[in-house]
Amino acid sequence: MARLIVPQKTTDALSPVDPILPMACVIESSYVINGHGEYSIRVSRISNDPSFSWITIKRFREFVELDNLLKDYGYNFELPKKKFLGNTNPIFMVERQKGLQAYLNILVQHIELCNSLAVHRFLDPNNHLTNYPESALQHVSMFVRSLTNVYQIIDTLQDFGWRYNKSYFLATKTGRPTHERYLLIWCHYGLDKTLNEKATENCLKLIKSLTHPLIAPIEDVYANESGTLTVYRFYNRGSLKDHIYRTRPALGVYWSRYGPTATTRRCDLNQIKMIGRQILEALYFLYDNHLMYGHLHSGNILVDFEQSQTIKIVDIANVITGVSSKYRHYFSDLKHIRTLEQCDTYSFGRLLYELSTGEECPMNICTEFPQIIPTSVQQILSKIFISSGDLPTIEQLLNESLFLMTFLNGVERFQMTLSAKAKEVFERISRKAAERLTNDQIKIKSAQRQSKITNHLMSAEEKLKRRRERQAKALEKQMESSFSSADATKNLQRSITVDPLPSPNTKQSSSPTTSLDTPSIVSQLSSPSPSPSVVTNDDRNELLSSISDFNVSKLKKTKTNDRSAPKLNQKKI
Repeated sequence: MARLIVPQKTTDALSPVDPILPMACVIESSYVINGHGEYSIRVSRISNDPSFSWITIKRFREFVELDNLLKDYGYNFELPKKKFLGNTNPIFMVERQKGLQAYLNILVQHIELCNSLAVHRFLDPNNHLTNYPESALQHVSMFVRSLTNVYQIIDTLQDFGWRYNKSYFLATKTGRPTHERYLLIWCHYGLDKTLNEKATENCLKLIKSLTHPLIAPIEDVYANESGTLTVYRFYNRGSLKDHIYRTRPALGVYWSRYGPTATTRRCDLNQIKMIGRQILEALYFLYDNHLMYGHLHSGNILVDFEQSQTIKIVDIANVITGVSSKYRHYFSDLKHIRTLEQCDTYSFGRLLYELSTGEECPMNICTEFPQIIPTSVQQILSKIFISSGDLPTIEQLLNESLFLMTFLNGVERFQMTLSAKAKEVFERISRKAAERLTNDQIKIKSAQRQSKITNHLMSAEEKLKRRRERQAKALEKQMESSFSSADATKNLQRSITVDPLPSPNTKQSSSPTTSLDTPSIVSQLSSPSPSPSVVTNDDRNELLSSISDFNVSKLKKTKTNDRSAPKLNQKKI
């Protein structure tokens, strides 16, 4: 069987569909080629939209390789068992196809795991031919040489984060103590990239100059035609996510540190108040000074409970690089989220849920909360997790009683002065991100509507309904034809009548001679016969009265001449 392959662009052109959106996989067929079985998988980012889907061909061996890698991360999905003999039998391949489909259905439910490079290369190999770590190392090396080797790279941190196109390098800095480490972060441009190379670097230098106790300072920045680089000090205590999952940044790859086998812990109410207030203060500073963020989650918050300022926000350069937020797929399903500030408000609600329960909220909105979440936190969540309407602003959340009671040491609100040109540039960035979010929401809603219609039409109830409608129409047509034939028969019966019997008083006139005029006869035959007269009730009554008045005694007596006797001829003798 020929392979069904949709051509994919292998250039660096950006895909029109966000790679962070959830994937759907359907195994369309299985067949034997060159002595081994292959499976044709249709993968789509937006359901039921052919323009955003592609087909990839996989062997069972490739499923096994992926499954072994995921098991190292702690994910134990059920893969169909191997079979050494008869694995190309058609019946066996159909059964294996069902098992592989169930495997893929479970895999795509782990949306964050599907953002790993291993899963991307398995389901979308043609769009991920680039060796991202090697490419990142080349760009970082160029940056290091441009600074005359101020930084010395000592280690490459493989799968340190959840983005497949973001690479991390551990380095030291000349003139600083050897125990101080620096984290060099290289990130490829995303779909929201708005500025050219020079404008991007200028914006990065602007945010590098920010000084705020709740925002992690940026040591150095760099940008070229492929992506951006930012340098932070390496925090050994890690992020707020590391605190929840009881781990440290140097203890393995991202998927192992936060996998299903990790143990989590919750934060108490006082910690939630303090962390929540500090996060809101940092966000308020950014948006009040015409800047933006849009990437709030527990992995982007450095935490140190021994300091008075417990948290520090990182990765504020993501919005300039144009990459999508971790919760992009949730934003795309909620049409009332339209701006970056609303994205951060919604993300703040998810962060409160994670701090209170030790796990992320499994749904895009939550109406019933676990009992372990404090009542005061539930009140805040009920205002954020809404299906429609206006979300509260950052300033409104700061004025909630839960956070007003928290006292901050050493944090003062101050105003940052931006030039009119800088404000315009950041407004362009914000507008571009909002427009693409709106377009994604429209596409996804349209695809969901089409999927709903298709599922409804293909349901057993709808099929039965359509079959009954066809039967009813056929029966109605049959009855109409039978009624038409019955009407024709009735009209025919009405047209056939019998001439009435003549009345006794009516004298028949007979001509003494009969004219045998041939032309007159032919004309009578060829001319249409007059319609027969209809017997009326008066004629019938007259006939019945004449019959009843008939008197036998008035009949004239007759003599009978019986001539039935045989006649004999008598001859004279």
